[in-house]
Formats: sequence, C-alpha cells, structure tokens
Amino acid sequence: MIQERLEATDNVQGPKAALENRLRETEVILAEEPEGHLRLDRVLLKAESLLRDKNDDEKHEIHAAVKHIKTLWEDTQINMVHCHSRIEWILLHWSEYLKAREDYFLWLMTMKQRLEPDLELQLGLKEKKLQLSHHTILLSNILNQAALLERLIQESGSLFAKTEDETVNEAAQQILKADHEALEIKAKEKVKILEAIVQEHQEYADMQEEFQNWLHCMKEKINKCNTCTDKKNPMERSFRELKELSDEVSRKKGELDNLQVQATTVILSTSPLGAEHITKDLETLRANWNNLKLSCQQDQVPLEIGFHSVLESKSRAEQLEREVAELADWLQSLDLQPPDDDTMETAWCKCLLTRSSILAEEPRMEELQLKLKEFCRSSQNEEELSNKVLSVIREYKRVKGQIVKRCSQLGARLRCDFQEFLREFQQWRNSTINLLHLPLDTEDGALTRTYLQNIEDHLGHSNQLKIRLDRFQGLEGMLGSVYSEEQTAMFVSELREAVQQRIFLTDGLLQRRRELQMNGGDPSACKLLLKKFEEWLKTEDRKLMSILAAKHPRSSRERKNRKQGLKVLQSRVPQGQKIFEELFSAEFPGANEEEKQLEDLRYRWMLYKSKLKEAQELSTSGGICHYLSRACCAALPLQLLLLLLLLLTFLLPLIEEQDSCSVVNNFARSFYLTLRYQGPPPT
Repeated sequence: MIQERLEATDNVQGPKAALENRLRETEVILAEEPEGHLRLDRVLLKAESLLRDKNDDEKHEIHAAVKHIKTLWEDTQINMVHCHSRIEWILLHWSEYLKAREDYFLWLMTMKQRLEPDLELQLGLKEKKLQLSHHTILLSNILNQAALLERLIQESGSLFAKTEDETVNEAAQQILKADHEALEIKAKEKVKILEAIVQEHQEYADMQEEFQNWLHCMKEKINKCNTCTDKKNPMERSFRELKELSDEVSRKKGELDNLQVQATTVILSTSPLGAEHITKDLETLRANWNNLKLSCQQDQVPLEIGFHSVLESKSRAEQLEREVAELADWLQSLDLQPPDDDTMETAWCKCLLTRSSILAEEPRMEELQLKLKEFCRSSQNEEELSNKVLSVIREYKRVKGQIVKRCSQLGARLRCDFQEFLREFQQWRNSTINLLHLPLDTEDGALTRTYLQNIEDHLGHSNQLKIRLDRFQGLEGMLGSVYSEEQTAMFVSELREAVQQRIFLTDGLLQRRRELQMNGGDPSACKLLLKKFEEWLKTEDRKLMSILAAKHPRSSRERKNRKQGLKVLQSRVPQGQKIFEELFSAEFPGANEEEKQLEDLRYRWMLYKSKLKEAQELSTSGGICHYLSRACCAALPLQLLLLLLLLLTFLLPLIEEQDSCSVVNNFARSFYLTLRYQGPPPT
C-alpha cells in the first residue's frame, strides 16, 4: 500500500502546484513511518513465536520471509526519504528561481521606466556631460545584469529538464533574453546619441576658447607693434608687422564662419536658454573680431601712406634690374655664328629667325630707355643701375648690326645658289626632252637596255632635283624679309615653274620606261611560267584524284588521314592562284596558241578548285554517292554546251559569210566569258 502511494508520488514533472501536492503526500507517508515500525515489530515477534515450534526447514523459510520483509521495509524507508527530499529540493529550487526572476522583472521594469522618456535638452556642456554619465551608468548596469540573466536562463533550463513545465521552457527563456536585449539596444542608442551631442558641444567649446585666446593674443601684438621703435627703419617694420597682423585677422573670418555653423548645429541639441547663451557669446566674439580688424586697418593707413613711395621706388628699381639681366642673358644666348657643318639654307633660316627676334625686341629697348629716364628723375644714387642699362642698349645695337649684315650676305649667297640650281635644272630638262624624243624601237635588245639605263639615270637625277626643290620651297615664307616684293615674286614664279616641269618630264620618263618594259618583254619566260603552272596543276589533280578514288573510309583514322590530305592540298591553292595571276598579267604578243592554252588552263584550274571544295564538303557531311550525284549535276551543263558547239559547227556553212563571222565572234566571246567564271560549276 505504502509502495504504491510512493510510486504514485515519486514524480517531479509537472507544474509547481502538482509538486506541492506531491510534497504534502510524501509528508503524510513519512508521518506513517512509526506505524510501519510497529507492524514490523509485530511481524518479528510473531516470527519468534513460530520459530520455537517449527523444525529446521520451516525455521529456514520463516527466517527468509522475515529477512525479505525487513529488506522491503528498509527500501521503503529509503524511497520515502528520497522521494520527499527530491520533491522538496526541486520546489526549493523553483522558489529561489521565481524569487530571482521576480527581482529581475522588478529591475527590468525600473530600467524601462528610466529609459522610456525622450532625452531632455540640457543647458550647457556640463549638464550634457552629467546626462551622458547618467545614461552610461544605466548602460553599465544593464550590461552587468547580463550575467544574472544568463544564470536565470540556465536555472530555467535546468528546471525545464526536470519538470518539463511550460512556464520554464525555451520560449520563456527567449522572451527573457529578448526583453533584455531590447533594453540594452535602447540604452546604447541613447548613450551613442548623447556621446555625439557632447562631442559636438565639446568641439564647439574648444573652438570658441581657442578663438577667444587668439583675440587676446592679437590685441597684445597690435599694442606692442604700435609702441615699438626701430632706429633703422621704424616705418617699414611697423607697416610690415601691421600688414601681417591684418592679413591674419582677415584670414580668421573663415574660422569665425565655421564657428557660426558649428554653433547652429549645437543649438539644435541645447535647451532654449542654453541656445540664447551660445548666440550671445558668438555675437560677442564677432564684435570683438570686427573691432580688432577695424583697429588694424586704422593703424595701418598712416604707415601705408608713408611707406608706399619707398616701396614703389624699390619695386621699379628691382623690375628694371630684372629686365636688364634678362636682356643681357638673351643677347648672350643668341647664336650669331652657326656651325660650319650647317647647310647654307639652314644657316640662312637661323639667321632670319635671330634677326626677327632681335627686331621684335626694339620697342622693348626704347621702353627701357624711357624707364631709365623716369627712374633717374625720381631716385638718387642709382649710377650702377644706369650703367647696366646703357651697357645692355649698346650691346643690343652691336648685335643688331651684326645679324643684319650676316642676313644680307647669306641672302645674296642663296640667290646665287638658286641661279646655279636653275642652270642645272635647264640642262636636265633639255637632256630629258631629247631623250623622250628618241624613237621607241624595241627590236634591238642592246639599244633598248641602253635606253632604259638612260631613263633610270634621268629619273635618279630627277629625285635629286626634287630634294633641292623641296628645300627651296621651304624658304618661300622667309624671302619677304630680305628681298623686295618683285624679287620675291620672281623667285617663287621660277621655283613653281621648275617644280611643274620636273613633274611633267618625270611622268614622261616613267611612261616611256613602262612602254619599253612591256614591248621588250621575253616571251620565253612567260612560256616557261605557263608550263610550270600546268605541270604543278597536273600533280595536284593526280593527288586529289587518288584521294577521291580511295574507298569510303570507315575508321576514324582513315577519315582523319583523308581530311589531312585535303587540308594540305587546300593550303597550296593560294600558291597556285598567285602563279595563275602572274600568267594572266604577262603579255603574249602575237601568240594565239599560248592564249588558247591559257584559256584551257583557266578552265582546268577552276575545275580543280571546284573538285577540291566538293571533296572537302564530302569529308565533313556525306558519302561517295552524294559526291557522284553532285558531280553529274555539275557536268550536265558542260555537256549541253559542247553539244551546242557541235551543232553550230554544222550550221555555220549554211549562213552567209559576213553573218557567219559575226555569229562566230559572238559565240566565242560568250564562251570566253563562261571560261572566266571564277566560282565552282553550278550544281
């Protein structure tokens, strides 16, 4: 009875109320333990009385029964204690967990209430830092509670593993964790916002303090500058220092504007009263800066008036001295004596360029003289600078006279060279005209070769004359600076006439050379080329026919060898086409038999290319039957054409003589056109 009750009670799964009921039941069972002891004692007494009257076998059975009962009672006692302890411990664990969770929920609600309100705008930087410190402490508290949350989740998991109660399952654990994470995220966001606000205000405060310190420093410098004395040059030193200070004050306007922009941003995160303080402080800074700038300008005006004349005089002297130095260096850098290895045209061009640059500087030299006079009237003790200017002017005049004289000499030499070139050109022209008037006779081979050699010599001389003409043409734009308009026009006219005559005569020489080469060609070479191509074509055709005559390949190796052979033949087609084109470009004067042989060769060449193309197509697509059918289709038009030719041969005697010649000519012309067809036969 007791064991059944223990078995029914010994279960830790379920909600807390069920466990409490089981705990009370175990307490009732434990309360009945004395009754069990009494009953056990009664059993033992009964067993002792039975042992006195029984034999040994029965005594043994009684002892075994008593021992079994005692064992069952001991086990029952142990189970009673263990069951009660286990249920009691789990309930205690559960109570502690609920208490810890209640404390955590209380803390969580408190933190939510603290973080729920929006951030309040603060008066100044100090208040913003306090606000940031407060939220930082809250965030630190939240982060520190993460360990407690983790412990709660572990305890909840432990309880769920033992009791399998839904109030402590994984979903409840995730809810706890999600609430804590949401609270942590919100706290971090507020801390991040407050850090940005504090940093922004801190930067503004640092900039404001720095600008304020700069204002005080600048006031001290201006007062020191106004009171300082310099025995050597007080005006110049005071003016320069005040100028530097004024420039520095003006440059600070950008920094003040940046401070204004920064203040506008800070005001957005500050309370209305704090924004009013910021605005007033900024207005005070700007007013102090304006006063400082005005003070610099007022103190600078009297010094600037006195210093301006000295500075202007010194500037003019420095500018004049720089110009004198530049002119002196430029005069020294002029190339008045070109190298001896330069041609006469190159030397003349360089001389003209140098003269143009020298003449272009003449207004500058006059302006330099005027500046020297004005400077001497306004300044004293500048004898060294005056001597430098006068020395440069004298050197300029000397160089100018020297270069003008050299240009005149080179121009005269150029005119002499051009006249000499014209005489040479006249000789070549007369000789070329005489050469072109010789009769065109190609019967004598030696005379033709001599004629061709003379033409080649005249063409070589023409190329040399062209080079010299090009050099003279490059000088056309520079003649006007040396010669008069009439002389320049005469030079250009003679030059252009020589250019045109050279081109005309050179074309005539080239035309005569082509005629001689065409009429004096060697017919034996053409015949040899024709025979060579015919033999080559026969060889290639035999190779192609041997490939086509072979049985249809069955293995992949045979097909591969067939394709490779066709590919080799196709690779030699461009070579044959080149020889064939050379044959058609050659001349066969008075050789009707060679022309007929060439026409026949043309047809055979076309037919070979067509067969090669067909064989390549068959090697990739079809078999021998397909090839034979296409070959028959290709040969049918040619057979019909031959039949028509035989028919016309029989009909020609029946036509009149004049008409028959016309018909024969037309038929031959159409047949000739048919043979010139470049593509494969129609299929």
